[in-house]
Amino acid sequence: MKLLFSLVIGLVLVSCGRAQPIEPPHVPTGYLYKVEPGIPGKQVYVCNQRPFTVTGELVGPGNLRAQAQQVFENLKTSLQSVDMTLRNVTQVTYSIRGTSVTVDTTNARVLSNLGTAYFTQVPNIVEMKNVSQLAREDVLIEVEVIAVK
Repeated sequence: MKLLFSLVIGLVLVSCGRAQPIEPPHVPTGYLYKVEPGIPGKQVYVCNQRPFTVTGELVGPGNLRAQAQQVFENLKTSLQSVDMTLRNVTQVTYSIRGTSVTVDTTNARVLSNLGTAYFTQVPNIVEMKNVSQLAREDVLIEVEVIAVK
């Protein structure tokens, strides 16, 4: 997964201009990339946000809702470090631990409800996908967003 992420960032660098990783304060996991493509608006890619607290503890083992809520809080912190908010998010991708091809309707509903609570305007693109493996066995969700200022 990290190799795929590196390849995607490489493609972004080649096609969009320059990118620089930014270390968000007090967020132990995930990556934040600010990309300046040379056109109006700045893009920020927040990748691999996971459900850990500032001390690195996993929130809500076995509880997708609790983990997703922590991920949203981590997203807010990451975006705030570059003077953005969840209002700037134009695309969100949820990677949910699962074995089937499609996302379970209960999980989709949980994420949809939480998304509605956190996003005052729904991002243009919302994708939910099951993945067989995440960073750790006890992590149920990772989230990536693209934000534009």
